[in-house]
Amino acid sequence: MMKTSSFAGLFLWVLFVVAKLVTTPIDTLQYVMMLLLFAYLVLVPLTLNLVPQKNTFYRYATRLQPFAAICAGISFFFDQGLIAVLFAVPWLITTIFIALYGFTRLLQEWKKSTIFNVLIQLGLMYISIGGVWLVLHRSGIEILNFSDVIVLLTSIHFHYAAFITPISMAFIGRMLVRTAPVLKPWFKLVAFLVLIGPPFIAAGITFGDTMPVLEFASVVEFVTPLVVFSILCLVYLIPTLDYAVKMLLSISFVSLLFSMSSAMIYGFAHVNETVILGIPLMIFFHGFVNTFGFSLFGLLGVTALNETSTPIQKSSLSM
Repeated sequence: MMKTSSFAGLFLWVLFVVAKLVTTPIDTLQYVMMLLLFAYLVLVPLTLNLVPQKNTFYRYATRLQPFAAICAGISFFFDQGLIAVLFAVPWLITTIFIALYGFTRLLQEWKKSTIFNVLIQLGLMYISIGGVWLVLHRSGIEILNFSDVIVLLTSIHFHYAAFITPISMAFIGRMLVRTAPVLKPWFKLVAFLVLIGPPFIAAGITFGDTMPVLEFASVVEFVTPLVVFSILCLVYLIPTLDYAVKMLLSISFVSLLFSMSSAMIYGFAHVNETVILGIPLMIFFHGFVNTFGFSLFGLLGVTALNETSTPIQKSSLSM
């Protein structure tokens, strides 16, 4: 069901982009909207499709997701205000259902949760923060003197870095540890740093103008484990995979290395009060590469990997 929703969502996303190009002068904010809606329509259902052991909240979320994503896209055609908020609220409700799904699973399984389980559970919970920031953006309420672009980028952050990344990492990490058991302690450390990264980066963004060092430190804390994870997978996991999965995940990891490098450059320039990559270039280098390179190819690779796993392997992924 979720894979079907993703394919239909891709078609709707293309229609949205065309409509935007025809009706709206394209600027940085419009590009951010395109990337965010791609997550709503394509990447979120692909990610939810991976997660085992569905419950009532999962069913509510998946049934509402297509309608809510379309409403969010419509919201982007209205000026900020009440109408835009009303169209954004269904997506907020969807993310709350997803978060409740993760939270109930955490309560049910916390005694026997592994690091792989926790990556999935917290990833499911983080996405609701992105839903809140979407509604805040569409309301037009001024928040901590943030620009419109920063508010919407915060929503993107909690969909991509806080939701897609840890859930994908859980499935890939299990295969990595199964291939090279000696890496298990290192994977636990990397996973822990990735899990605490999203709120740390949010704090860095919030106080970045007054404490740019904090923003740079948060970027380093989140980027470093992802770079290490990518290199470990390229060295130990990728050579063991079938050709199709190998290609999909190789593109994903190389894209991640590129996009994380641009994030590091941006953070370093900010702390030194220089501009190497401004927000528009960051959206192109980091945003587009992270969306279509890392996230899309990574999820397709994990999906293919999941479908080729034996029943025993699949059951071991359950929580």
